[in-house]
Amino acid sequence: MRSSRSLSLMLVLAGTGFILLLEIILFAAVRGLPHDSAVGSLGHFVRENITPLAWTGYLVILCGILGLWDRTFWPGRFRHRLLLCWLWSVLAWCYFDWINFYFMRNRATGLHAWEYQGLPSNPWNRWIGYLLSFGAIAPAMFLTAEIWMRAGLKKVQAAGIRIPRAVPALSVIVGAVFFIAPFIEKSPIANLMIWVSLIFLLDPINLRLGRPSILGDWIAGRWGRTLALMAGGLTCGLLWEFWNYWALAKWTYHLPFLGWWQHVRYFEMPVPGLSGFPGFGVEVWVMWQFTLLLLHSVVEAEQGAGDIDRQHQLYGCI
Repeated sequence: MRSSRSLSLMLVLAGTGFILLLEIILFAAVRGLPHDSAVGSLGHFVRENITPLAWTGYLVILCGILGLWDRTFWPGRFRHRLLLCWLWSVLAWCYFDWINFYFMRNRATGLHAWEYQGLPSNPWNRWIGYLLSFGAIAPAMFLTAEIWMRAGLKKVQAAGIRIPRAVPALSVIVGAVFFIAPFIEKSPIANLMIWVSLIFLLDPINLRLGRPSILGDWIAGRWGRTLALMAGGLTCGLLWEFWNYWALAKWTYHLPFLGWWQHVRYFEMPVPGLSGFPGFGVEVWVMWQFTLLLLHSVVEAEQGAGDIDRQHQLYGCI
């Protein structure tokens, strides 16, 4: 146990030190460093790659904090779960990018709901950046939600609710309509639907087939996981936009349906758009649980710790 705590503490210190160093270099580069110097080249590299670098450091910190909290070494205890979730996250975000870049184009301006700009010209740099950035999305939200659970949301319980038999079927129908809408509407306003469509579509299926689900939690009176996933999505959303703002390789938003609110921004994100992050945290978790219908044997009952895994089914967020 002492060894696990020491390793976890090392992760926290290493991740924190790494991010602090990145921030120092980033802000120095923003203020201006000589372009023809080694320090200037380092500053340019950090600004160009702040998203993959910072999120890698953030994941290290999260694993360390959870290890200290649970008195176990998370990268060892949940290695299959973490690795598979990291790889799966790349494919999950490609789904959202696919909808955006192939279907959500503003007819007047030709712009998509979000656009990438300033991407590294070196293909290796660019593709490694994609891998690290996209791979961090789901684990970062889920692990942040795990911390929110331990911070007190796990205790948020009340009487369960009775869900009429027709509700899951109706939810699937609504989810299917929302899922299809971006392929028909083909404009940035469909952005409102992609962050919730798969919650409605897949969560009743997860419930029916015995996977952890939002509906299942509500029926049992467990409200904490829903709140934690929402908080995890919002926390990461605030950090995404913070690190994105000063980056050279970054994304920007074009949401004309918001009217003048489009110009009231938290860094690059229109403030109303922040409301999408809580739903995004829940939706990606629902997608992950649906994926585990096929892959659960790879990530569950690791090291034979049955009681821990039963608790994870009820309260875990990854």
